[in-house]
Amino acid sequence: MKSSLAARLSALYATLLGITVVIVIVASSIALVVELTGFTGDVVIAKHEEARLITEQYHEQGMTLAQAAPEIVHALSGIGLRVTVYDDRGHYLAGDQTLRPKILDRVISGQLQFGIPPPDPENAGQPLELARPGMPSRPEPFALTAVDGGYVAFSPSLLLLLVSLVPYWRVVLTIAIVAILLSWFVGRVFAAQALRPINDVTDSLQALADGDFTQRRFVSVGGDEIGTLTAAYNDAAASVASAMDDRRQTEARMRQFVADAGHELRTPLTVIGGYIDVLRRGAIEEPTIARQILGTMGLEKEHMRGLIDRLMRLARLDSETPPRKEAIDIAELLRSQCEAARRLDEARQVDYSVEGVSTLEGDRGELGEALWNVVENALKYAPEAPVHLRAVGVDGHVELTIRDEGPGMAESERLHAFERFYRGDQRGEIAGSGLGLAIAKRAVERAGGSISLDSAPGQGTTVKILL
Repeated sequence: MKSSLAARLSALYATLLGITVVIVIVASSIALVVELTGFTGDVVIAKHEEARLITEQYHEQGMTLAQAAPEIVHALSGIGLRVTVYDDRGHYLAGDQTLRPKILDRVISGQLQFGIPPPDPENAGQPLELARPGMPSRPEPFALTAVDGGYVAFSPSLLLLLVSLVPYWRVVLTIAIVAILLSWFVGRVFAAQALRPINDVTDSLQALADGDFTQRRFVSVGGDEIGTLTAAYNDAAASVASAMDDRRQTEARMRQFVADAGHELRTPLTVIGGYIDVLRRGAIEEPTIARQILGTMGLEKEHMRGLIDRLMRLARLDSETPPRKEAIDIAELLRSQCEAARRLDEARQVDYSVEGVSTLEGDRGELGEALWNVVENALKYAPEAPVHLRAVGVDGHVELTIRDEGPGMAESERLHAFERFYRGDQRGEIAGSGLGLAIAKRAVERAGGSISLDSAPGQGTTVKILL
């Protein structure tokens, strides 16, 4: 089973600390060996006088050098120092048998001579003078000193120095093991804390994969990679949540659309079905009644056809197909709307004006349909009232205004004017589907604009489209 990232990071911390500790131990051990080697040289020089003093003490106790040799070796031996005792003929008495300075053979053969000077308090601890016949004297050799009855040889030992470091290594390694374990534990805690945002993001992504589209936002105070990750997740989660909200709203609109369409279509179908039953029961034999029934059925058929046409337009506008954008001549667009309105009502005053703008980008068919639905509403619900169309450039945008001087709308009607199939309480016998303003709103939204309606009883109605 693959370990977690926090465990791998903590193991990496512990490994790096272990490597650092090993490097420190090796470096410190080398430094200690160098220091102890220099210190051993000073110790050897001091050991010369100590060897003579110890030998004199044993002689005063009646012991020969051969008898006292083991004790002398024991007393003089130390950290990193080998000691060997020889008699005056160079015979081994005690100590390290492998230690035999070359100068000892020269002294035994008579090539070099030195004796034991009488004790001098002023020269205590100073090396003895080594005399050679016919040559000036020089300091006593580092590796050999003369004692009563023989010689004592000294030599630093690297092996002994290393062995002497064993207690140091034991202590340092114990501390290192404790430090490594502690670093692993602390690193695990810190790594888990640092990786918590990643784990939270992972859990949220898993929730998204499982179908939970509730938006979760994470706040990261740092500007590091984790902060970048959480920011990217926040953006992605916001986009997904927005898309799912749009989807839910679209589904809700579609359900409402289907319900409203079914209700609106049911009425003409019920009327037509009822008249068909009347005709079947014998009304078809009465020419006058039959003509009235057929006329009514024809009107209901036209009403249902118009309703279906508008439903198809609205369905097309609700599709994901993007609008085809092109440059639209605003003056020509408004003029065509006015001409279409005059064809429906030749006596109606319908005019337009354009100020500070000439073209706009958009789908000519969809925007034309949006404008016509607003104008058609004005023609139906503001009878004989003038209708004014106007286009104005506002801060880089185009504002289209359709204003009528009709009776206006109540506040309750104004608030629901853009809802699908809503026709208001005062529609009377005016034919319509309640989809005109809904189609206009959807077309404007697809063009990236907004639409609003301002109206009050007795003050007419103004619809503004900002593109």
